[in-house]
Amino acid sequence: MYKLLTKHGQVAAFGVGLLVILIFLVSVFSGIDGFNALSKEDQYASTIFDIGIQLTIILFIVCAVVAVLFAIYQMISNPKGAIKGIVALVVLVIAFAVLYGMSVPETTGPVAEAVKEFGLTETQSKGVSAGIKSTLILGGLAVAAFVFSEIRNLFK
Repeated sequence: MYKLLTKHGQVAAFGVGLLVILIFLVSVFSGIDGFNALSKEDQYASTIFDIGIQLTIILFIVCAVVAVLFAIYQMISNPKGAIKGIVALVVLVIAFAVLYGMSVPETTGPVAEAVKEFGLTETQSKGVSAGIKSTLILGGLAVAAFVFSEIRNLFK
């Protein structure tokens, strides 16, 4: 299966994506005249674009399921190699938990206004704050690793 996906995986993914786009375009262009004839209020209630959203959601779900199944298969077939990935995942979860525990709900400023606007609870606000902090930290680590590896390659 791995060799098949290595050889034809990108072409298959491109083909499925192209098929979804073609189905969407045919669906939209077959009803675009009727859509344009509707009033603005009726255009908002129209379902002409729903097929594209539904196909995208289905494609996303299929890809997520296949990715999870492939990861489980790889873990079962190579448990020694999977330990590094499991340790990395545990470290990420612990880092997020620490950042979540350190986060405090915002009470002033634009973040507090956004929290009020979207009706977030304190728990949700702390989760968003921890997510943003962990994203920034991981992004910074990725940039630092890139710079370090380039400098190291320069002296090799």
